[in-house]
Amino acid sequence: MMSAEERAIAVVGLGAILPDAPDVATFWANLKAGKDSIGEVPKDRWDPELYWDPNPATPDRSYSKIGGWVRDWAFEPARWKLPIPPKVADSMDTGQKWAIACARAALQDYGKPVDGMRTAVILGNAMAGERHLFTTLRLLFPEFAKALQSAKSFTDLPADVRAAIERDARIAFGAQLPGITEDSMPGELSNCLAGRVANLFDLHGPNYTVDAACASALAALNASVDGLIQGEFDAALCGGIDRNMGVNAYVKFCKIGALSATGSRPYADGADGFVMGEGAAIFVLKRLADAERDGDKVHAVIRAVGASSDGKGKGLTAPNPIGQKLAIERAWKAAGLEPSTCGMVEGHGTSTKVGDVVEVQSLIETFQKSNGTGPIALGSVKSNIGHLKAAAGAAGLLKATLSLREKIIPPSLHCERTNPGVDFERSPFRVQRQIGEFPQHGTEPRKAAVSAFGFGGTNFHIVLEEHVPGRLARKRPVPVAELPKASGPKAPLRGLAVVGAATASALVAKLRELEGAAKAGRAPAPAAPAKADLDAQERVAIDFAEAKDLAEKAGKAAQALESGDARAWKVLQKKGVFRGSGPAPKVAFLCTGQGSQYVGMLRALRDREPVVRDTFAEADAAMAALLDKPLSEYIFADPKDPKSEEALKQTAITQPAVLTVDVALARLLGEYGIEPDFVMGHSLG
Repeated sequence: MMSAEERAIAVVGLGAILPDAPDVATFWANLKAGKDSIGEVPKDRWDPELYWDPNPATPDRSYSKIGGWVRDWAFEPARWKLPIPPKVADSMDTGQKWAIACARAALQDYGKPVDGMRTAVILGNAMAGERHLFTTLRLLFPEFAKALQSAKSFTDLPADVRAAIERDARIAFGAQLPGITEDSMPGELSNCLAGRVANLFDLHGPNYTVDAACASALAALNASVDGLIQGEFDAALCGGIDRNMGVNAYVKFCKIGALSATGSRPYADGADGFVMGEGAAIFVLKRLADAERDGDKVHAVIRAVGASSDGKGKGLTAPNPIGQKLAIERAWKAAGLEPSTCGMVEGHGTSTKVGDVVEVQSLIETFQKSNGTGPIALGSVKSNIGHLKAAAGAAGLLKATLSLREKIIPPSLHCERTNPGVDFERSPFRVQRQIGEFPQHGTEPRKAAVSAFGFGGTNFHIVLEEHVPGRLARKRPVPVAELPKASGPKAPLRGLAVVGAATASALVAKLRELEGAAKAGRAPAPAAPAKADLDAQERVAIDFAEAKDLAEKAGKAAQALESGDARAWKVLQKKGVFRGSGPAPKVAFLCTGQGSQYVGMLRALRDREPVVRDTFAEADAAMAALLDKPLSEYIFADPKDPKSEEALKQTAITQPAVLTVDVALARLLGEYGIEPDFVMGHSLG
């Protein structure tokens, strides 16, 4: 079982395109300045004169025409030396272009080449972008023509006039919409957001797009963190992209009463719905241990991700506090940290009356279980740039990451009075209305959390920590390949004799010589078996207790060779006398794994052999931060106590215990000059 420390993930690269912010630096400057980037829809996106009506009851109209829009940014593949032909670029949805630009910026921020064979691309997105809607609309013109032909006022016209009207309408209609080519589908599909990045930057890890609605970006981060922890890849580009601000989304959200026509006011009195926004943010992630080993700059550390579903509640789209609390509790439990140590929560904070109350109450109930020194800053970047839907979690994660790095919490806007549905005075939270220093609890690193909850009942909560170099690092066992070699072969345990010769008759003579010496009380002095004996064509190995035992066994081995009786060797083998003939066989080590453990493993060898004793001492030191007592105390516990065996069966104990035994035996055999030609392993072995 991995420790919380081993699951720590480093954020080592940042890239973003957000409302009023073509890059990360501008986004951060805007947040610190309290900039409101929400405004009316540009007419080149959709025309309010055609689709807006202040009356929510008007069919097929949006009562809202405000949003957080990306306005000034540049897509320059030629300058970036990316092989994207103009006609391909023309067929790409803007969201794909943002994904490419943000991935490039994040890799540049990382500042080093990544191993393309070991880098994944996992991005969050929902509903693709808007371009596919326009090409689909183009294809559906025959439906409009069919409806026109059934209108009586149209059919009353002369046939040539009807044909001319239909022809002119088709031309005029098509002129406003993108054409369809072989590049259209790959330019519009959601999965190609990730695929395009992997293709252009030659990345061969897994690539896919995750749809968890407004939690898509954090769902992608969750998958990226899991893959890094499991060793499926060594780096990941992850984040969220949303370029879905078409009138279709406005009208549909208005029909469920979700949008605000006036502004974004998370956690505030007067919150009347969310304001849509758009943009993208992408992060480069690595395992923290790898990032520190490689000397990477680390913007922040991801300690854990918690995920849940709402299950059965009031309805598919209604927030459920049970699901939200589960995600929050799971994240902090997985991190092995107390919520009371948190200094900042970047909430989901959509600015809906019911949603904000449910979210804050869920936070309060979870955080109040932990004794904190409070208060905890609460805010939502949606107050600045709107609700980015699939990219909302990415924007929140970027804000929290920068806050930890810079030790500053920017203000959450438009909350002059808090939502009356929440008793903030008696809660651990306060809405961060002004820019301020990031609080620190004692000497603990600063911690933050980010929430994102998806339409349809999916929830994610992330626990972050400021990077303190080396804090989570711990001593790891030296890999077997790096173990120091013995300076020379060590004398074997008393009782091993190996005799070798070129022929059977020569071997008999050597055995008789050994027999005579042993009878005279002259057993061989402890020494490693001579290589000449081990490699000889004819060999005998004898396990003996003392000189008398050796004399008896050497004589019987000589007798068996002289008689040529193969059956005699079966009897001798049971007594520890072994026969070898022909080329010396290869030596293989089989390292056992979980399931082979037992209380007292290698106890006698540990007491007698310094190399074994030192290996257990090294293991105790390596595991000190993870176990409540030395590892060796679990292994060399009282075998009569049934609890000892049960404790050793726990995976967190079993695996390091078995590994220590394997390493100790390999080191010991190496000291006796025995090295494997082959190594095999089972399970952990």
